[in-house]
Amino acid sequence: MAVQPLTIKNAQIWTGNGAEQRDLYTADHVLNAPALGALEVDLSGYVIFPGLVNAHDHLELNHYPRTKFREVYNNAHEWGEDVNARLNESPFKELRAYPLKDRLFIGGLKNLLCGATTVAHHGPPHKAMFRPDFPVRVLRKYGWAHSLHFNTDEEVVRSYRSTPKGWPWFIHLAEGSDEVAAGEYQRLKALGCVGENTVIVHGIGVNWQDLTEYAKPIKTPLIWCPSTNKYLLGTVKDTHYWFGAAIPVGKGHDVAIGSDSRLTANGDLLDELKIVIQYYGYRDLSNQSILSRVTEIAAKILQLPNSGHLGLDAYADLAILKSKENAEIAVCDSLRTDLTLVVRGGIPQIGDPEMMAKFPHIQTVEATLDGIPKAINIHLARQIARCSLKEPGLELGVIPKRRFFVL
Repeated sequence: MAVQPLTIKNAQIWTGNGAEQRDLYTADHVLNAPALGALEVDLSGYVIFPGLVNAHDHLELNHYPRTKFREVYNNAHEWGEDVNARLNESPFKELRAYPLKDRLFIGGLKNLLCGATTVAHHGPPHKAMFRPDFPVRVLRKYGWAHSLHFNTDEEVVRSYRSTPKGWPWFIHLAEGSDEVAAGEYQRLKALGCVGENTVIVHGIGVNWQDLTEYAKPIKTPLIWCPSTNKYLLGTVKDTHYWFGAAIPVGKGHDVAIGSDSRLTANGDLLDELKIVIQYYGYRDLSNQSILSRVTEIAAKILQLPNSGHLGLDAYADLAILKSKENAEIAVCDSLRTDLTLVVRGGIPQIGDPEMMAKFPHIQTVEATLDGIPKAINIHLARQIARCSLKEPGLELGVIPKRRFFVL
C-alpha cells in the first residue's frame, strides 16, 4: 500500500524526556519538512509516542493459555520440563496443530494492538515474520539460544560464534532463585559466550558480584519480563541488582522490558509496564524513565537506530493517546483500548473511529476491542479474518468484498 505523507499539527510529541508541541512530518519515515502532497491532520489534545519496542516475545506461542503446574518454581527449567511432558495432551496438542503463519500472526497482532510496533522474537527467523504485511516489524539481525538447560554447551557456543558481533545474541539465563540459576552467568562466561553483543533474558538469578566484578567490563544488557517472573517464580524484585548497576545509558547495564508470550505473561507490553509501576512506582529507575525501557533503551539493545524515537529518519511508527498532564504516566497506566491510534510505517492501522476518520485515504472496518468501538485498516482486517486463530477480545464487523472491474 502506498504511503500518504502526513503533516501532523498541534500534537504533543514525545522526545524521550517529556513531550513538546511541534509539527511532525512523515511518510514511511519521519521527515524534516512537509512532503509534497502531504495530508494535514490536526491532533490537538493528543500526545504522540514512538511505537513501543518489545524486546522479548515468542510470537508463535501467544495463542496458548497461561500455563503452569506448580504454584511456584525454583527455576523456569522445571516449568519447561512440565510443559514438554504434556505437549501431546490437550490443549497443547490441538494448539500446536494450527498453521505456523497463523500462530505467528496472532503474536504480531497482539503487539500491534498495544502499540508495540517492533518486536524481538526469541526463536528461529521464520520467513512469515518478515513479510511486508506482517503486523509489526520483527528484528531480522540476531542470534539466539534457548538456554543452558534446553541446549547443549556445544549448541550454545556454535550459536554464539556464528552470530556476527554487530548483532545481538539472546539467551534465557538465570531464570530462577536456586543455585542452578545463580551459577548460569559463570557457566556462560566459561563457554566464552559473554561479549558486547550478549543479551540476557530474565536474569533475575544473576548475583551482584557477577554484575559488578565480572560483568562491568562487558556491560551485559538485560531483557526483563516481570509478569512472567512473578507468575512462574513468585518474584520480580531480584532485578534490583540490575537497576542498581544500571547507571545512565552507555555507562552501565542497559535494561529493557519484554512481554514474553501469553503462555506465561499477563498479556501484552502495556501489562508489563503496570507490573513495573506496581513494584517500583513512577520514579525513574537509575536515571532512566520507565518508558525508555520500551523505546530508546530497547532499540539500543536491539541495535535498531530507526526505532524507539521520533527523530529524523525514524520509522513513522506511532502510538497516540489523549494528552494528560504526565505523558509517561499516561502510557504506563494505559490499556490497549486507550490507544486512540496505532500507525505503522506512516499507515494508520487501528484506532478510535473518530480518529481513523481523520485519514480519509484509509478504508476501514468497524470492530470492537475488549468491548470498545474501534476502526481497523481494511487490509489488516482482511488478514485478521483469514487467520484460523482469533485474537481474544477482538471482533470484526462486516468486511466489504473486493470489487473487480472487467474492461
